[in-house]
Amino acid sequence: MIITVASFKGGVGKTTTAVHLAVYLQAKDETLLIDGDPNRSASGWAKRGDLPFKVIDERQAAKFAPKYQHIVIDTQARPQQEDLRSTSRGV
Repeated sequence: MIITVASFKGGVGKTTTAVHLAVYLQAKDETLLIDGDPNRSASGWAKRGDLPFKVIDERQAAKFAPKYQHIVIDTQARPQQEDLRSTSRGV
């Protein structure tokens, strides 16, 4: 399953929502969170070592995505049309 969390406005809780979804899905099967937000908030949280799933940035998606049952994508605010198209097709 691939879930993309997107919004055209910043500060609406995309990263928090993505992390909570990933925690829920990780309890069911291996889950990957792709941090596509330039702020890299999810990556920062992961560096603290408390998240039960792997967090990567979007440049590593092709390498890691095939190994996971569930993928959650945290996008940047105001994503471009091509970004939306690529995340709707999956990783």
